[in-house]
Amino acid sequence: MWNRQRIGSVAGRGIVAVGTATCGIALLLVSCADPDSGQRTPAAPSPVDATGASMHQDHNSAAGDDKGYIDGWYQGRDVQLYYTKTFFCAEPPSSGAPTNCEIGADAEAPPRPAEIRKIYAIAAAGFLPDLSTLACPPGSVCLNHPAMIDASRIAGPGAANIPAVPHSHIVDEPGGGWRHTVNIRVFRLDVWNAIASAKSLATIRELQADPAIGGAGLISADTPTNIFFFIASWRE
Repeated sequence: MWNRQRIGSVAGRGIVAVGTATCGIALLLVSCADPDSGQRTPAAPSPVDATGASMHQDHNSAAGDDKGYIDGWYQGRDVQLYYTKTFFCAEPPSSGAPTNCEIGADAEAPPRPAEIRKIYAIAAAGFLPDLSTLACPPGSVCLNHPAMIDASRIAGPGAANIPAVPHSHIVDEPGGGWRHTVNIRVFRLDVWNAIASAKSLATIRELQADPAIGGAGLISADTPTNIFFFIASWRE
């Protein structure tokens, strides 16, 4: 269980400074990174064209796609998620990004029929946490992730085509295959640290339900997306 006293003890510290880059309206979603921060560089990025759109034409084939591990959390443990295909985003819903990836509207054209497991993208919004707690840090395209997304449905028209959100991942059940992304934004460092310490969806649910945290807007509700990732397996 997350430590309520620990959250309260740092509540007055405010938002962490995040370098000199200008965030603009995307501050609601993305953390600006200091270029001298020494942040980690993830595995090789997904193949994209000059606009940031995926070059992968057949989402049922992994031929030519990058393959590698990205950090994740599962029931309090660190895991490494094995990505073997590039992301899948399709309209509708409408998207202003060349990737067709959208936050704030659910998928209407999934990569396959039937139920699809979820992956939770936990984003640090407006502050920069310890980089060791970010699976996909700011300033770099994470493996098989979209370079640009449309977040205008939750952040206004100025966020119709912005860099992908720095985040970490929580998975709630084992199994390989496509996973449908659920976006959850965290707005204060102490709340983020509670999640990074617990590494579980159960803690997310407690924080969302807490009137002093979720009720105060320090963590968002589950936000739908049309973003899918293919995770073949994972290891601990």
